[in-house]
Amino acid sequence: MRGAYRFCILLYPRQHRDQFAEEMLGVFDEAFGERRERRWTWSVRFAFAEITGLLAGAAEAWLAAKPAAEVQTAPCSNLPQELIEVQQRVDANIAGMVHAIANHQFEWARIHSDAERRARESLRVLREKHGARNTE
Repeated sequence: MRGAYRFCILLYPRQHRDQFAEEMLGVFDEAFGERRERRWTWSVRFAFAEITGLLAGAAEAWLAAKPAAEVQTAPCSNLPQELIEVQQRVDANIAGMVHAIANHQFEWARIHSDAERRARESLRVLREKHGARNTE
């Protein structure tokens, strides 16, 4: 079961996998482990729900991802690339959190919330470093 889950994570964009794969596997292992002693019908339903959620999440992540070239050639963008990338991480985490809440996946929402908080702190530090104004 874990192998199929890990394989489906490969369907996500690389940046998303790099940022969330270990956390996703950890939450999956915890959820599956807590309910492992239940009947096999539960395992089938659980597997179906998780794989379906991963496929939908991967499609959404690809639709939300902006190509790096698009960001680099944005008009009036004189911001450093590292600042742009951290802002994209913040935006991706917010989108992931909204999606998780809309689908009642509150464990995932917590993961995205924690990651968004860390990304915002990185963004604050980078803005100070580069003297960029806070546009939020």
